[in-house]
Amino acid sequence: MNLSQLISLLNEDLSREYMHWHFYMNAAIRVQTLHRAEIQELMLKEAAGEMKHIEEFGKLIVGLGGTPIVKVASFESNVTDPKRILEEALKIEEEVVANYVQRMDDAEKLESLGGADKVHGRYVHIFLEDQILDSRQAADHYKELIAGF
Repeated sequence: MNLSQLISLLNEDLSREYMHWHFYMNAAIRVQTLHRAEIQELMLKEAAGEMKHIEEFGKLIVGLGGTPIVKVASFESNVTDPKRILEEALKIEEEVVANYVQRMDDAEKLESLGGADKVHGRYVHIFLEDQILDSRQAADHYKELIAGF
């Protein structure tokens, strides 16, 4: 693992953050039936959080000497049922947690090279800890909401 490879992987992560933003905005606009207002409010709040993640990932990539790439990963865009929206949100948050755990392993490989790579790897590792906490808290919240349906 070298810095260039890690930056490439972080750009893939950035594309998923863009996807999350699009998913939450789409869900807020398209949600129907019972609990529409509550789910819409939650999705708009989550979309705002994803914009912050996009900004943070972009700054991280630039700080590492890379160029952020604006690309959106694909997502389920035809979901309008509130429970299905929550289930899909849970799915994408759980996937991102697992992905960031893997990315932390990648950062540790860079750290093992020593020198400037060690500093870059450690910085990415710490950055990802916060991202994991955010996404895991969101996933846990979705589990609680789904259980209420």
